[in-house]
This record gives sequence, C-alpha cells and structure tokens, in this order.
Amino acid sequence: MMDLIVFNVGSSRYALNIENIQRIIQIVELTEIPSAHELIDGMISYENSVVKVLNFRKVIGLAPHEDENKKLEDSSLKLLFYENGAEHFAIKVDSIDDIVHVEDTQIMNSTEEKSISEYLKLSGVLDIDGVLINVIKTLKIPS
Repeated sequence: MMDLIVFNVGSSRYALNIENIQRIIQIVELTEIPSAHELIDGMISYENSVVKVLNFRKVIGLAPHEDENKKLEDSSLKLLFYENGAEHFAIKVDSIDDIVHVEDTQIMNSTEEKSISEYLKLSGVLDIDGVLINVIKTLKIPS
C-alpha cells in the first residue's frame, strides 16, 4: 500500500509518492536566477535554505497558468517540496487534488517506465473512479 498526492496541471492529474513530498505551501514570490534553465522559474528562501522552483507546466510543455499574473494571495498555484535522494527542490503545480491510498497492482503499465522528458519519468497510470492519473516515478531538476 502506498500513499500518493494527486495534483492538477492543466486538464491532467499527476501523482507523486507522498514519501517524497516534505511539505506543500501556497505560491510565494520567486527570485529570478540569472541564466537558469528554462524549466526553473526561480528560487525561494524557505526555512533557512535556498530552494529552486521547477515549473511542472513547462516540464510537460503547457502554456503558463492563468494565475501567473494574479496577485499571489489570489492564486491557486502551490509549491510541493520534493525530495528524492540528492534531489531537493520545489515543484510549482496548478492545484492539489487529493491524497489516495493505492496498491502497487492498481498502477497500470507499472512495469514499463515511460520517459516524458529527461526530467520526468512515469511508472504508469491509475484509474480512480474513471479519472486517469499519471503516476510519477522520478522527477529531476535541470542543473
């Protein structure tokens, strides 16, 4: 049994193992990083450390979210603090949907790892009450 946090990006849903998520916060103002990779929106200072922010929409090739130009307090955008081994960064997503408890066997195609890009690999798809959710195996931030 594993717990997955489900989040929305565009019209799609994605899930990450909750063990890799340290915390979730409302979007805050980001500081630009000169010459940063195009997938990185900037950085934030959080609990005495500097954390880079990966824009998940850019990773999957979507246009910016409509909330990008809204005041921060009016935005639905969230930051998920992701940690997996040496990888430690925040992921900017449209919104958080749910936490689901699933068996490994519920993930369809879980034996075939599918690369979306060099930064995103999926382990399969979940079907929860007719809603398809892409399950993320690994996520990396460009250097």
